[in-house]
Amino acid sequence: MVFGSGTRLTIEPRDDYEPSYYELGDVNGTSRACLATGFSRSNATLQNELFRNSNSSRAVRASGDSLHSEVLLLSETHTGKCENGTYENKSCVETLDKDVTVNTVSLLVVALRLLFIKTVVFNVLMTLRLWLRH
Repeated sequence: MVFGSGTRLTIEPRDDYEPSYYELGDVNGTSRACLATGFSRSNATLQNELFRNSNSSRAVRASGDSLHSEVLLLSETHTGKCENGTYENKSCVETLDKDVTVNTVSLLVVALRLLFIKTVVFNVLMTLRLWLRH
């Protein structure tokens, strides 16, 4: 039995963050998508014409995250812009710098792990040898 559509309760944080829009595409330019990310209200993308006119996407939150994200796949018929009339093309840049200290410490940790494993194996073998003699 169904007594109606029910009630939907949405609890949103007090802080209000506006979405950041990014246009994503492949190298050939055949596939495009508009990514809206980092917004606090689940309906914040309705201010954007692309997301307002599309029924195929909805905002989601990752487990444990307080901010929403939404992706809209763009076809060739989409004439709107990704963010209120402007595209924000950003390329991924490697932000992690190589550090000699981190590499040295990582190598040292691996060496200590191998030494520990070797010690455990040696102790187990010596214990088994002692037990077999008695």
